[in-house]
Amino acid sequence: MSLELAVAQFNGEDTAVKRYAAAKERGDAPWMREVGFVEHHHGGRLVLRGVFAGHYLDVDESDHVSQKGAGIGAAAGGIVGILLGPPGIAVGLLVGGIAGAELGPPTDTEPEADAEELAERLRATVPRSSSAIVLIASPAEANEMFAALGEDAKSVRRTLTADEAAALDASLRAAPPAASERS
Repeated sequence: MSLELAVAQFNGEDTAVKRYAAAKERGDAPWMREVGFVEHHHGGRLVLRGVFAGHYLDVDESDHVSQKGAGIGAAAGGIVGILLGPPGIAVGLLVGGIAGAELGPPTDTEPEADAEELAERLRATVPRSSSAIVLIASPAEANEMFAALGEDAKSVRRTLTADEAAALDASLRAAPPAASERS
């Protein structure tokens, strides 16, 4: 069976989820349990949530922790806090640690971040300040999705080669299988 990458793209970062919810209110179809959502924020950050090629992803590029940054920030905040006495030390440690964890380079990332190839393809397909619904399924299911979402969805469709499907599966292998695939 051939697989197709079908992307329904919308203007606005949350429009895809709203359009999906509206389609879901009108009825339930098998494709609705096989989609992933992409938000490409105006600053370039990408959010992937949902089912992509049978694997569940929850990736938010703003979610990162820098342990080294947290340590450096806490130490710097504590030193500055010495000037304000014991309460200043406590506040300095807390504020410095939080700021350092957020601003430092990420050292702890989500396991799903291994889906970098998929994320880069979607980043190139979905423009900034927009969102999309992604379905990797048969052409018939893609047709059903586009029909349910309406005519104003910008559609991007491409049949995946066997090599591309295998590479996609390999890149998502670390992600947990979707609920429908576990049973």
